[in-house]
Amino acid sequence: MSLRYIAASLGLSVTTVSRALAGYSDVAEETRRRVKAEAERIGYVPNATARRLQKGRTDAIGVAAPAGPDAITDVYLYSAFAAAWGRLSELDRDLVLLPSMADATHHVDASRTFRRAVEERRIDGLLLLRTHEDDWRIRYLTAANIPFVVFGAEHHDLPEVTAIGVDNEGAAETVLTRLAGFGHRRMAIVVPQGDFAFARSRIEAFRSWATTLGIDLQVEPADFCEDGGRATTSRLLTTADHPTAIVYFANRMALGGLRAISDSVLVPGRHVSVISFGDNPALVYASPPVTAVWAPIEAMARHAIDVLIGKIDGKPIEPIRRWPLTLVRRQSDGPPVPSPTGHGWGEPARAVEATADVV
Repeated sequence: MSLRYIAASLGLSVTTVSRALAGYSDVAEETRRRVKAEAERIGYVPNATARRLQKGRTDAIGVAAPAGPDAITDVYLYSAFAAAWGRLSELDRDLVLLPSMADATHHVDASRTFRRAVEERRIDGLLLLRTHEDDWRIRYLTAANIPFVVFGAEHHDLPEVTAIGVDNEGAAETVLTRLAGFGHRRMAIVVPQGDFAFARSRIEAFRSWATTLGIDLQVEPADFCEDGGRATTSRLLTTADHPTAIVYFANRMALGGLRAISDSVLVPGRHVSVISFGDNPALVYASPPVTAVWAPIEAMARHAIDVLIGKIDGKPIEPIRRWPLTLVRRQSDGPPVPSPTGHGWGEPARAVEATADVV
């Protein structure tokens, strides 16, 4: 059944029927009611493509995420993607997953796909995941005048960019205060190799609070995977004055680090405390269960979609730029115990009372 059939049966023009079904205000309410009733009676289903062309948009949102074999197994990326997809489905919008890398030179195919989707206007807007400090995609989208929202990072040097991230300063305060309260003095943070935007602000926050609390803090880059966390942790443990507490900026690296500690003569949670950013079901069943900093990724992603749709529809929504994090306390951290090798660690850091779980 077509618009022409409805128009003929009601004695109306095709244009009037089309505008009535589209909800235009210039069609009388009684006419809209009659048209919709007839459409329901005959089981008319509007052509989605034609409807979108008429509105001058695609009703599709792009989600740009790292490509590669490990991308879909990354709990953070998958959770954000799934939540965004769910929210778009509720809003009757389509999702277009775009493999996209911040390094356009070495990932030409992913870059080409990303650019083509923008240039051919296959999407109305974009959600950017896991951005870098100097990200060509941000400059490109700004120049192309395509609405976009950055998810999971802060870009202090680009105040005009809508970026929805987390409260790294509050998290650094809570984590370091907790470890200092246990008596830890030398600590390390294992951070992803590269210029990830989320890592930069988190490192700055940890350095600032380490100075405030009198903590000797090492910053150790690692490949953004389990093997990276394992290799960097193994190297850290070779020194006699190794850190007594290690904080990992991603749960994948934390799992690798936990394995490295377990493979040594040390016991995680006893000789070396471990805390992970980003909770993960695997951390709950690790040995010992790992204390983790949890982020409300699903709620953040849904909010990011709402903010983006508001930009596209010309109905701005005030973004929540810094979301609070929650410290989930388990058994992988506590007071430092002397190493079984006989090496000591000197005087403990000055004790500071731990803060609340929510940061």
